[in-house]
Amino acid sequence: MAYVIKSGKVDVSLPYLPKTGTLKDSRAIVLDVYKDEDEEQVFHIMQFIINEEGNSYPQDSMETLEDFRAYYLTHNVYVCRDATTQEVLGAFYVKPNFPGRCSHICNAGFIVKKSARKLGVGYFMASNYLQIGRDLGYRASFFNLVFVNNHSVKLWRRLGMTEIGVIPQAGNLKGIGYTDAIQFYYDLTSIQKTV
Repeated sequence: MAYVIKSGKVDVSLPYLPKTGTLKDSRAIVLDVYKDEDEEQVFHIMQFIINEEGNSYPQDSMETLEDFRAYYLTHNVYVCRDATTQEVLGAFYVKPNFPGRCSHICNAGFIVKKSARKLGVGYFMASNYLQIGRDLGYRASFFNLVFVNNHSVKLWRRLGMTEIGVIPQAGNLKGIGYTDAIQFYYDLTSIQKTV
C-alpha cells in the first residue's frame, strides 16, 4: 500500500520574501509566495512540461486543474515572476517527501517556463530553496527522481547536494526511452534558520 502525505502548508512568514534578483538578460525578477492569481500561469507551465515535453516528471499527463492542484498546490509553493510584467517564469513547491516520522525530510518540484530557460531562473529559485526549506522546519531535502537528462543535475551538484544513488531505467521518458535517475540529498541542518 502506498502511503499518503496529508495536505497542509507550513505557516511560517519568511521575512526575506519577496526577494529580488536579475536574470542573465538583465531582467529584474522577484521570488515570492504563490498567490491564487498565479494558478493559471503555473498550471500551464506544469502542463506543458508534463504533457508536451514529458522528460522530467514521472507523470504521463496532467489534464485538469484538479490534477494540478492535487499534485502541486497541496503544500508551500513559491513563484519567480518578472518584476515588471508579473509574468510567472518559474515555480517550486516544498512538501514532505514522506509522512509521519519521516516528514522532516522535504521534497521540491521545480518548473521553469520554456521561454525563460537558461537565463538563471532555476538557479535563483534553487539557491533560495535550501534556505526556505530550512526555515519551513525541514531537516533534510531528498529528491527521488532527477533524471540524468535533466539540466538540474548540474544545478544540484553546483549547490553541494550529495548524490546518494542511481535508479537504473527509472523513467520511460518521452522521446528518450528508459532513463536513469539520480537521487540527491542535502542536510538542511547545516544551514542556519533565519526565522
